[in-house]
This record gives sequence, C-alpha cells and structure tokens, in this order.
Amino acid sequence: MMKFTWLVAQFLNPLIDLKKYLLLLAMCVLLASSCKKEQIELLTHEIDTGTSLNLYDIFFANDSIGYACGGDRWTKGVFTRTFDGGKTWSKADSIYNVAAYAIHFFSAGEGIVAGNASDWATTTDSGRSFILTNSDYHPINDIALRDKNTWVRVGGEGFADGFISSSNNAGVSWKYTHLPNNMTAVQFADSSTVFASGYGVIYRSSDAGANFNPLEIRGDFFIAMDFLSGQLGYFAGYEGSILKTSDGGNSFQKVRGGNAPFSPRVHFQAIKFWNENVGYVVGENGVMFKTENGGADWKKINSFTDVTLRAIHLFSAESGTVCGDNGKMFLFK
Repeated sequence: MMKFTWLVAQFLNPLIDLKKYLLLLAMCVLLASSCKKEQIELLTHEIDTGTSLNLYDIFFANDSIGYACGGDRWTKGVFTRTFDGGKTWSKADSIYNVAAYAIHFFSAGEGIVAGNASDWATTTDSGRSFILTNSDYHPINDIALRDKNTWVRVGGEGFADGFISSSNNAGVSWKYTHLPNNMTAVQFADSSTVFASGYGVIYRSSDAGANFNPLEIRGDFFIAMDFLSGQLGYFAGYEGSILKTSDGGNSFQKVRGGNAPFSPRVHFQAIKFWNENVGYVVGENGVMFKTENGGADWKKINSFTDVTLRAIHLFSAESGTVCGDNGKMFLFK
C-alpha cells in the first residue's frame, strides 16, 4: 500500500509542479502587462545640434533663448545657443580645449560656462565671444550663481577626490574645501541656502556658500538635485534612488528606492521639477521617469533613445527638452 501511494505521488508531483509553473507564468504576464500600462508615451522630436560630442548641460534664460555645452573631456569644449525655444541651434563652437560641464546665465546675454581642468569662460554677448580663465587644476562638475558676485562650484575626479569652492568677488578669488568625495551638483535653494552633493554625501550652507556642513544622509552617489524653494528639493542618485526634503535638508524621505538585485538597473544623471507635483528624472540608456504627485509615484516613459541623457529643461509640466551623449537633443511634449 505504501509503495502504491509513493507511485501515485511520483505521478502527481510533476503535474503539481506544472500547475505551479503555469500559475507563476500567468502572474508574470499579468505583472508585465500592468507595468506596461503604467508607462507614459511622449511625443518627441530630435533636434540637430551640429555636433556629435556629448552635451552635459542646458540652460534657458527665458522661453526663447537657451544655451547648451559639452565636448570631449581632454580635447574640446563646445557651446551652442538657440533663440527660438530649442527648435534650432547654432553651430557648436569650440570655446576651450577641454569639455564644458556646466552653464549658468544671469540674463539672456551674460553667463558663465565651466568644465574640466578648472577652465571656465564668461560672456556678455550671448556666447558670441568668451573671456577664458584657468585658475588651477580642479575639474568643475557644476556651478551655482546667486548673482554676479556670489558663486559656488563643485568638482572632483573618480570617487575619492572632490571639492567645494566659493567666491564673493565674481571668481577673482576662491575659498576651497577639499573633500574625500567627488562632488557633482550644487544649487542655491534660496538667497542664503546652498546644497552640494556627490559620492555618498550631501552638504548644506546657510551663508551663501561661505561654509558647508555635511548632512546625515548616505546610500547613493547623489549626482543631481533640483530645489523649488529653500525647503522643498529632490536629489537623484546614480544608483536609482531619489530623495525628497520638505524642510530644507533637516530630514529626507526616500521617494524612490535604489537598484535592487534581479531587477532592471537604472542610472540617473539629472532631475527637474516644474512645480511641487510634476517632475522628471533622466539617465543612462535613455531612461526617463515622470512623477505627477511630488515623487510619491514614478512612471517610466517609453524609450525614445538609447543614449545617456544628461540634462533636462522644462517649458511646462508637459513639455521640455533633454540632451545627452553624441550631441543628441530632443524636444518633448
């Protein structure tokens, strides 16, 4: 009798395993279908930038006049401009012999471009001509300017070599804070509060960049940020996490978890919000997500390119432009 029972069990087990397999397969199909429905379709239009070099940053002085910069790390820095809201761009002119990583304009005509090897350039005629400066060898990854005199810049190389530097005299002299972390992003949240972020760290200044203090946060390479006010801001991590602060950096909420084993990996490069509800984050391999509820949920946007997207500007909650590697730029809505 026991032998008969064992034989029946051996016959039924494969059927039970098959049922489990089919059930698991059905659940996976339903889950995939559900995820697909959550994706957003954007209408995009690729723009000719006249360069095949990477574009690292984009800045619009108003809805019509905008600028982008990029280049090759050790051989060429390029700059291009638009006067029709990003529909057409000028020839990508070379401004110095290293890549240009960051751009900021005070007005439609006056601005600054900074990049590798501490090269930076100022213009007063919308980028038709530049005055070049090289203070010392400190690769600049990002710049933030409160006004024509008060500037903060961050940079570094690798993971364990970085800096924050500030100037209160339009870059004539700089105060340096050297750090064991590559620093990649900096922004004035208001006239006195500045945030700087990088490899595993976020720093805050309450005196317009004169002094910075580390905040109690770890867990990702915080490669980009965007603040809507002195209180409300977001940080995007290279490993897929997104942090939100609603109290000026005193506390943080993780509104998107980072990469996990056995799940698709994403690597973010830039984040931008239109208002307290609507924001976008972009990154490697053309990845792009959107939130419509202040970061509580993020929906993936259907891929329209496979290049790394490194910068984003918004014209509205539904439209904007993104740029990235190989000179690629797209208008979307």
